[in-house]
Amino acid sequence: MAWLFSNIQTLDEPKQDKLADKVEGHYFRDALSMPLNNPSLSPSQLQHAIFAHMPSWVSKLMRIRNRIVKLFGFEVGADNLTPSSDELAIGDKAGFLTVIEKTQDEIISYAEDKHMIFYISVLKQADQVIVSTLVNQKTLIGRLYVNSILPFHYIIARTVMNNALKAKRL
Repeated sequence: MAWLFSNIQTLDEPKQDKLADKVEGHYFRDALSMPLNNPSLSPSQLQHAIFAHMPSWVSKLMRIRNRIVKLFGFEVGADNLTPSSDELAIGDKAGFLTVIEKTQDEIISYAEDKHMIFYISVLKQADQVIVSTLVNQKTLIGRLYVNSILPFHYIIARTVMNNALKAKRL
């Protein structure tokens, strides 16, 4: 499957982003990097360039996911991660996420419910962009959920990043 996403690298758990300080208890963490061709873009603009163009099949999967997980007490909101703007401020919504931190090099958004806290970081670093995910799992149901969606996460994260790269939005 790596040949499909040859421009995207899987990184070891990053220590240079602000998500490293948010790890608690049982957690899942991953990070992907890809080349950045337009270094003038802000982290917020990069987040928009990646997540504002979700394939329709991803949105359909998110709607199905929302119907299922609602039965288990998960919070459900928007079916996507689409930012409302390409320049977000703290407190703004990016789909079901809320922006909680923003610096010159990084933007962090999150969502929380009784089972887990989900974070996403978009970090601009020299000639690359690093997208990191952190999920702090509060309950056994949260841990089971994260483990069950990992194959989907693997494909979806790489697909949306690869699409942004191919469309030259980065």
